[in-house]
Amino acid sequence: MAVCSMSEAVPQSPDIPAAGNLTNAIVSQATGQEGKPPVRKNVLKKTVDYNSTIVKYLENRIWQRDVRDIAVIEPDVAYFNELAPPIGMDYNPINAVTTKFVRASTNKVRCPIFCTSWVPDGRRLITGAVSGEFTLWNGLNFNFESIMQAHDCAVRSMSWSHLGVWMVTTDDRGFVKYWQSNMNNVHTFQAHDEPVRCSRWGKKIVMDARSFASL
Repeated sequence: MAVCSMSEAVPQSPDIPAAGNLTNAIVSQATGQEGKPPVRKNVLKKTVDYNSTIVKYLENRIWQRDVRDIAVIEPDVAYFNELAPPIGMDYNPINAVTTKFVRASTNKVRCPIFCTSWVPDGRRLITGAVSGEFTLWNGLNFNFESIMQAHDCAVRSMSWSHLGVWMVTTDDRGFVKYWQSNMNNVHTFQAHDEPVRCSRWGKKIVMDARSFASL
């Protein structure tokens, strides 16, 4: 008859690591580094900075009389500092032709966009969606900034006054809304029984336009 102790009779199970050690083991196995979190890769975000060209345009406007005083810009890196916005190079319209795709951005909820308009200062872009929402986008980094419910149906058109003080928007139900530059809605009325697809401010009188047309 053989006598054996419990430690000899029961087979020993392999070592099971504790919960904390198990987590560290999984992280180290996934990253290849012992006890270190995964390293995020830097993503290069494209941006368009037009401030230097605006400053150059304002400087040139002081002493340039007309096209005779404008220097010719050669296709060389040394002439980058001489670049100006299209409004400062209207003698050569080819400078206003955009040929390079920069970036595509999407809203939180994907839906059709019926109208877009730059804010008068040129730093942001407003889009009007089929859901009746205004989306404000950064004009330099192309990222989403804010969103607000502007209409109860699809926004069809938006138009800024000549001085950028007022903005008029229209929708599918024929409603017209007045907005201040801080996106404060000051007045709403129904101008048509059908969708209003276009709105334009009238001729500038004294300081700003006093009327607009909708279609």
